[in-house]
Parts: sequence; C-alpha cells; structure tokens
Amino acid sequence: MSPEVDCLGLTIMGRPVVVRSAEPALLASMAVAYADWRAEGPADGVPIRIALEVGEALAPGPVQIAVEGLRLRLTGGADGWADAEALNGACQVPRELAGQPRRLAGEVADTLVLFLLCRSGRAPLHAGAVMCGETALLLAGPSGSGKSTLSLAAMERGLRILSDDTVYIQMLPRLRIWGLPRPLHVFPADAPRFIAGAPPRETRLRAGKLKAVVPIAPWPGPPVAERAAVVLLERGERIGLEPVSPAAAASALSRLEPGFDLLAKESEAAIAAVTARGAWRLTLTRDPGAAMDALMHHFAEASAAASAI
Repeated sequence: MSPEVDCLGLTIMGRPVVVRSAEPALLASMAVAYADWRAEGPADGVPIRIALEVGEALAPGPVQIAVEGLRLRLTGGADGWADAEALNGACQVPRELAGQPRRLAGEVADTLVLFLLCRSGRAPLHAGAVMCGETALLLAGPSGSGKSTLSLAAMERGLRILSDDTVYIQMLPRLRIWGLPRPLHVFPADAPRFIAGAPPRETRLRAGKLKAVVPIAPWPGPPVAERAAVVLLERGERIGLEPVSPAAAASALSRLEPGFDLLAKESEAAIAAVTARGAWRLTLTRDPGAAMDALMHHFAEASAAASAI
C-alpha cells in the first residue's frame, strides 16, 4: 500500500502554495520554515504545487542549481525540478533534512518556491528591506556593500526586517513589496552582541567568506509593504544622505548581478515602479548604527511632514 500523502496549504506573497508529502516530518518542517505564511489571507492565481519526499539514497551535500528557460533542476544534495509553465515542482531530499526546517528551506524549498513565484508576478530586486513606519526602505548595493550589517543595526533598533538581500515586487493589482524573512549573514565581528559569551552560534560560508548566522526577530503578519523608498549604499568617511533622481536610481539598480539577470524584463518594470518617486544615496562609514539612526531620523521627519499636509 502506498504511503498516505498529506498537504500543507500556504499563502506566500499573496499566491496560493500547496506542499504535498507522505513524510510527516517534511510537512512539519515546512510549516515551521514558512510560519509567516500560515495565516489565512487573500490569494490570487493558480496554486503553486510542490511535492517533497525523502530520498533514502541521497547523501547530504551541496545542492547544485541549473536553470534553463522555464525549468529549474536541483542535483547533488537533492534531486528535484520545477516547471514555471505548469507552476509545479518536486524534490527528494536526504532524510536528515526532514527534521531541520531552516536547512530544508535554505538548501531546497526556498529555491523551488522562489523560482516559481518570480515567474508568476513577483519580480526579484537585489535589495535588503527594513520597515521605517509604513515605508519599506530598500537598501540597495552590490554584495558586500553593507545591506546585512545595516539590517542588523535596524533590528537592534526594533525595526522590522523584510529581507536582508532580496525583495519581491508585485505590480498588479497594486504595488506591493514582499520580503522572505531569513537569517542575516554578517561577519562575526559585526555581530558581537549575538555571539560573544553565548553558546556556539551557527556559521556559514557565503561567497567564500565565513559569516555568522543571526535569526531575524519574529513579527506578526506577512512581511509586506505598499510604500517604498530606495536607498543606494556607498562607502565613505562621513555619513551622508542625499536625494538622487529616479533615473539615477534606476540606472544603479539595473546593473543586475548573476541570477537577477534571468528576469531582466520583469526587473526593469519593478525598478521603474519603486524608483518613480525618487531615491536617496546613503554614505556608510564603519558605524552602521549611526547610518541607520540617520535614516530613521530622515524618514520620521518626512512622515511627520506628510501627515501635517
């Protein structure tokens, strides 16, 4: 007799997602990994369907990702695929991942889910995002520009983190900026409060560099905003914040890094939407906390001025 297949229903970034598996531990881990998306809410479009199972012959190891048009393939430490035309996918994972929500999401599930979401109306934008009042500050810059350390400073100040590296832009029926909250990856020296004097923290190699893994503080409700301000990051000797034109901001954001260039047309439309009302350039020093204080002060004043009109 075949094992009984059960389902987990999610609403991720406003899209219905159904996860099927005959392995209870896999569904339980997915429920934990995507807890932000378990709440009932409006969803649009055809459901995205993903089937997961344990591959007893699979050994843990690096997962290799290959994309060809509308198809994605996972090999190595997983054996899976996703089809953006049919909006479905399937994957076998090593048994040890079945009971580890963070690893299951980070090594396999996020890849499948985001591949399908990004090809069904949620365009990726290479930027971190923190909430300042009702506005999502989109922190944009190449890898290593300071997005994660600035996000860590924001979290220490009680701000909500939508994402430390990528946001997803929904254009219709209205503009929405979605995040997928995952742990921050920062150099250990940049996160002393989270690692000094504490039990050994998780570390991970990112782009060949050892990073400390810092969980994002939980918040109720889905990670979404309907208003955004683009903040371009650069390094300098003094903290500074100055406005830049929508054209200059769009030009900076349009230098797509590998992975984002697979959806160049969709990214172009998303960039135009989030830069339409202008943007700012933030000069960062070695003190990300002071830079975040400057951002919070500026946007608090801007919000107060808008409310007074």
